[in-house]
Amino acid sequence: MSSTILISPLADERTIERWCSEQDFREAETLGAAHRRTEFLSWRAMVRKQLGEGVRIGYDEWGAPIIEHSEQHIGISHSKDMVAVIISDAPCAIDIEHTGRNFERVASRYLTDEERALDSHADFLAAAWCAKETLYKYYRRGKIDFLRDILLTSSNVAEGQICGCTPSEAHLQMSVQREGEYIVVVLGN
Repeated sequence: MSSTILISPLADERTIERWCSEQDFREAETLGAAHRRTEFLSWRAMVRKQLGEGVRIGYDEWGAPIIEHSEQHIGISHSKDMVAVIISDAPCAIDIEHTGRNFERVASRYLTDEERALDSHADFLAAAWCAKETLYKYYRRGKIDFLRDILLTSSNVAEGQICGCTPSEAHLQMSVQREGEYIVVVLGN
């Protein structure tokens, strides 16, 4: 499988103007906050810069981004001032989170006691959150319970690996990497 992972700060205005279409700008206007519009335009600019100006981006029936009329798959994520994109010839997903977020406060909403015991690495709670988000995006069905339907089965954050399962797939290996103050989890590389 061939995939490309792109991680970058939010795009500047010049990059957005160069790589985003009029349709992108119209869609961005429907989003509330200016920061949210910049995130939206940034990942679209990243995809087009990688694949070409004429690339058409749409959404599947579950609201996940797709490259229209293409066999390529994409996954996107953003957190604070960073954007992460994966482009692959097979189904894929990615999640990025700032490590300054208080994952301990919400851990009981996304980790079972068994999952929590998988790893003692300082970045585990952030990586586990990203892994669950990545599995959710990969599954593409919606209406899923993070404690019951998406499970982590092993973790070694120190070695950059975390595994989990969805209701349809039993063993999905993901990579974990730290990018400065961010954790990135990727499925499909």
